[in-house]
Amino acid sequence: MVTQSFRFGELETRALFALEEAEASLITSRKLARILKISGNRANKLAWQLVKKKRLIRIRRGVYLFAPLKAGPKGYWSEESLALVSQLLKERPYYVSFWTALNHYGLTEQIPGVTQVAVIHRRRSFEYLGSKFEFIKLKKLGEWREEKIAGKSVKMATIEQLIIDCLSHPEYCGGMEEVCKALWEARKKMDWKKLEAMASQSNDAVRRRLGFLLELLGLRSLKTRRKFVGWRWLDPSGTRQIKAKSSKWGLLLNLTERQLTNWRES
Repeated sequence: MVTQSFRFGELETRALFALEEAEASLITSRKLARILKISGNRANKLAWQLVKKKRLIRIRRGVYLFAPLKAGPKGYWSEESLALVSQLLKERPYYVSFWTALNHYGLTEQIPGVTQVAVIHRRRSFEYLGSKFEFIKLKKLGEWREEKIAGKSVKMATIEQLIIDCLSHPEYCGGMEEVCKALWEARKKMDWKKLEAMASQSNDAVRRRLGFLLELLGLRSLKTRRKFVGWRWLDPSGTRQIKAKSSKWGLLLNLTERQLTNWRES
């Protein structure tokens, strides 16, 4: 394996030390010009040089993430990946959800290699210092709470909203097996009335999946006001092979009960 090394010029070194001192994370070429007292054109050229040397990561035109020197030559530095989210999105609507939030709340033992952020405006995913940021576009955002992470306020989906999100999009949290396990792990942390209210306002497939899993786990019985029409897949992210059917919930079961609760045996 060949390790690539870089030499930094005088201006580049000045820039790196200045950004370190300012504890910068999100930086613009305009701010770089102001800090170093150089022209805008020179700042743009400098930023491009630092991108090539893996000390700036381009987010969009003129906007970069700074890779601190303590990140090492390969740029691995994930300590504040969640804390960066609020700075990246500023006033735009968002919250951290799916597998990332499951890990944050201790509802999964899996350590995701990605920071998943729910948004309503399409954004390009990118990698930063060994961590991948994935922006998942939803039609609308649900309930969130602010949490302090590495000194920054970060919007996290509430546990109830997280369960609803995962039931709606199991492909972003490791499949319905992980959702089933998370539901069990969260049983003493959740506001059940709030979860049921959210489910009643959610789409048809989410209500069916939630009702089925609650009964499977012996947690409670979900009240339904209407009869389900047609069939939905239990796990739309899995192989579409019917192993059984739930006529009560109108679900095509492409996972067995043992597969859904296999985590209990480990």
